[in-house]
Amino acid sequence: MRKIFIISFVLIVYNCESIKLKEQVLYDKYEQSVTLENNSQVLYSEGSGTMWNSLFNCGNFEITNSVSYSGKSSIKLDWNKGNCEWIGFGNSFNNWQPVDLSTDRFKKALRFFVRTQSKTAKALPIVANLEDFSGGGSYYFIDAGKYLNGLEIDTTWKEITVPLWHFPIDPEEVDIYAIKQIQFQLEGSGSFYIDEIEIIDYSQEEYSKTRDIVEQMKPKGDYNQIVYREGNFEEDVWGYQNNYCQELKEKEDNEGNSYISWKYNSEDCLWAKWGINWNGWYAINLRGVNETSAIHFKLKSAKNSKFKVMIEDFKGHKTEIFSSKNLQTVTEKEWKSIVIELKSLQLEDKDFLLDQIKQIYFEGISSGEVFFDEIKITK
Repeated sequence: MRKIFIISFVLIVYNCESIKLKEQVLYDKYEQSVTLENNSQVLYSEGSGTMWNSLFNCGNFEITNSVSYSGKSSIKLDWNKGNCEWIGFGNSFNNWQPVDLSTDRFKKALRFFVRTQSKTAKALPIVANLEDFSGGGSYYFIDAGKYLNGLEIDTTWKEITVPLWHFPIDPEEVDIYAIKQIQFQLEGSGSFYIDEIEIIDYSQEEYSKTRDIVEQMKPKGDYNQIVYREGNFEEDVWGYQNNYCQELKEKEDNEGNSYISWKYNSEDCLWAKWGINWNGWYAINLRGVNETSAIHFKLKSAKNSKFKVMIEDFKGHKTEIFSSKNLQTVTEKEWKSIVIELKSLQLEDKDFLLDQIKQIYFEGISSGEVFFDEIKITK
C-alpha cells in the first residue's frame, strides 16, 4: 500500500532548553518503479524464472515435459484445497523489481494457456492477485465464462486472457505504483496443465472481438418450440395447485382439444400467478432465435379480465411481453391469435441470458377468467 510515513528526530541539546524537530520522508513511492515496455513480460515459459509454489499437503505442483503448449514443458497442477488455509503459486514479471501499473494496466492483460488432464471443465477455480511489496493486493477471480477463448476447458489447449483493467484497484488495499508479482490462489479442486503465463499488450477492442467470436461459438436454440405441450401440464406448469386466489387447470373442449383455463381473483390475494417451462425446468435456449422468431398463442377471456404475461431468465431478469391492455376486442367465445416478435422485446439490451430462459410467467390483476391455447415459439 502506498503510504507516507513521517518520523521526527528529536535533537536534544544539553546546553539548550529548546527541542528542535525535523521532518524526514521515509517512503513515498518506489522511485525505481518501472513502466512496462511494449512487449510481453514472462511469468512462466519453459520452466525459467523464479516461479514459487506453496501447496503443502493439498496438492502437487510440478514442471512436466510430458505435454506443453509451446516448447517442451508446462506446469502440471493437481489440488484439493480441503482444510488448507491458502495454496497457490506465483512469480514476478520484472525480476522482482517494482512495476508501476497505474496507467499500463489499461493496455495490458494476463494471458496463459490451459487444458485439463482429463475430462472437461466449465470453470477454472483460480484467483489472480496483483501483489505489492507490502503484501497488499488486488484479487480477481479468473472467470472462464468471461476470459476463456472457447466454451469449455478440455484436453486441448485453450487461451485465457484477463485484462488488467478488470482488476479492482483500491488505494487502501494495493499500491498500484509498485507491483511485486502475480499470485495464483487455488480454490476448490482441479487438475490442469498451464503454460506460457505472460503479461501482454492488449486493448479493449481485442477483448470485445474475442468475446464476440466466443459468442458465435455458443449453440443456437431451436427456431420452433412448443411452449404449451398438451398432456404435460402438471410437469411444465407451477401454480396449478388451486387456492383461494386462482383456479388453474387443463381442460378439453367438445372436440377433445386441450387448453389452459385460468380463473383468478387477486383483490385480496397475492398468489394469482403461474408459470410454464417447456424444457423440464432446465434452461431454455433462445440464442439466435430472438432475431427471427415470435411467441404465438391464442386466448379467450371474460370481459374486463386484466392480466399480464412476462418472460424471465434464470438470473432473475424479467420483462413484460404482453398485457390485457393491448387487447381491443376479445370474448369468451372466440379465440384471438396473439403474435409477439421476440426482437421487439430487446432481451439482449435488458441483459437477458438468452440460453438461460426460465419461464413464461402469467400474473392476474384484480379478477378475471382467461383461456390459453397453442402457446409456441415459431419462425
